[in-house]
Amino acid sequence: MNRPIPFKGFRTNRGGSVLKCYWAAPKDCKACPMKSKCVPNTKCKKITRTIYDEQYLRAYARQHSERGKRMKNLRQSTVEPVFGSLTQFYGLRKIGVLGKAGAHKVMLMAAVAFNLKKYLKKGGGKPSIGILRTIMSALQVNLIAFYQHIQPRQFLIKTP
Repeated sequence: MNRPIPFKGFRTNRGGSVLKCYWAAPKDCKACPMKSKCVPNTKCKKITRTIYDEQYLRAYARQHSERGKRMKNLRQSTVEPVFGSLTQFYGLRKIGVLGKAGAHKVMLMAAVAFNLKKYLKKGGGKPSIGILRTIMSALQVNLIAFYQHIQPRQFLIKTP
């Protein structure tokens, strides 16, 4: 009924997330004619919000602005199909290496393969021997670094 609900403090839920707690005074809710519809089974109105509520609202407003809608359309038409192709046809549903460096190398190799196939499909013709040598040397350097990064896994065998 047009009365502010004051901030009462912070609370942590079971998952470890911090929440902001707001609740009205029970005497205010008791005198309110909307109590039977608003909070029929409790003494007062309680609201909990995440501590990142302001950032969420700002991001939501940015996404639903005209510029945000244009950026979403652009992203959906340029970037997301590439990730879809990489996951569906280039074996990137799972990355079988440990660490960010290894994952970066796998993504780099897949991107090179994707771009080379796209270049050939668009009628770029056969690449010159110089381009192929450059690509092969880059792949060789990345493969050597890739295999040096991978550590052999040790398996523990439990005996009964």
